[in-house]
Amino acid sequence: MNTSSSGRFATAVNCIDGRLQQPVSDFVRNRFAVDFVDMVTDAGVVASIHQGVLDSVKISVESHNSVGIAVVAHENCAGNPIPEKAQRTQCLEAAQLLALYWPELEVVPLWVPADRSVEIIPRK
Repeated sequence: MNTSSSGRFATAVNCIDGRLQQPVSDFVRNRFAVDFVDMVTDAGVVASIHQGVLDSVKISVESHNSVGIAVVAHENCAGNPIPEKAQRTQCLEAAQLLALYWPELEVVPLWVPADRSVEIIPRK
């Protein structure tokens, strides 16, 4: 069932950390000019984009006609407690992987520092 007639959607592949949900949703809603953001969450998600994450993104893309995907890493991640530089690299790699599955969509890697601002991670 395609439910996209009720509004425009984007997808966020995000950590489970509750502090991130609102700022990421707001950023993604503005970035992609959408009404809704489907949140695909897992602890430290950029460390391992597993089949369950891919399946959830596929549902968002196919059932909600998602117009873009954001992939999120953040400071002080309990599920992926590694240095910021390493997390940023993982986030870029996760974005590249998702872009292989959905080349028709823009995939944006995001970093969220402790102040909960949201920034795009530049590609090298």
